[in-house]
Amino acid sequence: MKTKIRIALAAGVLCAAPAWAQSDQVTVFGTVDLALSHLSNGGGATTSMSHSGGNISRIGLRGTESLGGGYGAGFWFESGLNAKDGSAGGPAGNFWNRRATVSLTGPFGELRLGRDDSATFLNTLIFDPFLTNGVAGTNSFLMNGAPIQISNAVSYFLPKDLGGFYGQLQYAWAPASTPASDTYRGFRGGYASGPLHLSVAAAQLGFTGAGKLKIANLGASYDFGGVKPSLIWAQEKRDGGLSVRAIQLGASASFGPHLVRASVGDYRAIGGAPDTHWRKFGVGYAYNLSKRTMVYTAYGYVHNGSGANRAVAAQGLAVPGNVPGHSASGLDVGVRHFF
Repeated sequence: MKTKIRIALAAGVLCAAPAWAQSDQVTVFGTVDLALSHLSNGGGATTSMSHSGGNISRIGLRGTESLGGGYGAGFWFESGLNAKDGSAGGPAGNFWNRRATVSLTGPFGELRLGRDDSATFLNTLIFDPFLTNGVAGTNSFLMNGAPIQISNAVSYFLPKDLGGFYGQLQYAWAPASTPASDTYRGFRGGYASGPLHLSVAAAQLGFTGAGKLKIANLGASYDFGGVKPSLIWAQEKRDGGLSVRAIQLGASASFGPHLVRASVGDYRAIGGAPDTHWRKFGVGYAYNLSKRTMVYTAYGYVHNGSGANRAVAAQGLAVPGNVPGHSASGLDVGVRHFF
């Protein structure tokens, strides 16, 4: 159960504010996820503890305030969490690395400012049966430099009462992602109603003195009632350089406390070394001990072309360097707990 704390902002505990302003609700939330992982490829093998194999380990604070007349304000702070040593899961000096936003909401939709997920990351997250996590997670967001989160961002979201249709526009000033990045311009739109979900996203990310990266992806899923197949198509192309395309088919099946997941993805690099393609296969099983606690296992396998050296990764665990043409594999056995 999430911890809900009612607190007057005039006390100055969370932030400075006029004495008449009060937060309707502040919620402390998070996930702790740890696993024992084994990784193997052409560079060797390693076995140790990793994190975020089932869901991203994180800790956060979020709050809302009603302004009346259907309008509101809110904030959201969220940091990655490496529970195996207690460290934050982000770059040095960037504690709230996953999200740090303030927003205004109303009949017009939502205007959100700050660090947030990039619009083009969300489809690769939502339509992957493994939610990009662990040894079996998709590679469709780790192909050619597309950002996961962006800083200095302003996002506009359409109202939520549009009969299943939704949309987002996003702009981020430099540096939007890495220190060498320039501005980011993106959008995402789709339809989610009943069992059907369709979504498309595209963006352009500039790099100082190194041209632009064009990003596009789409996702689709249909819930047949416990069994949900899904599709991801993604492409990242640098000006005058490498282009990488991916297509992933996935499925999840839930029955009672049991969850079974599987995926297969094909990745093709164009404009680089010969045979720089790879295929990734993932399969996993999870058992929900409760609504908040899950035990899980997952296995991922990558078959590399003669010019590709993709490895299977686990967060918080150093990956042995792979060699071109050599396969790679990984196994997770872990526990995830929401709070």
